[in-house]
Amino acid sequence: MGTLLKITAFIIMGIGAFINYGARLITKRMNLVEKVDASEADELSGEELEKYKETKAIVRVKMMGFLVVLAGILVLFVALKK
Repeated sequence: MGTLLKITAFIIMGIGAFINYGARLITKRMNLVEKVDASEADELSGEELEKYKETKAIVRVKMMGFLVVLAGILVLFVALKK
């Protein structure tokens, strides 16, 4: 059981790392820039606003990747505790 949990933890951490490192590609493929709400950036011009929305979408994807990696680390802690 311990070995299975370790393998599962590393798989989960790998998926999270893939999400984190591929955040720009994921953002472009899923067209997340268009779905970002940037109502707080009223003073930005056209090009600056697009760059801001792209950065905001990438950071959101990276945070999801970090949370997946964190879940894998927690599973690894449980596996190593036994």
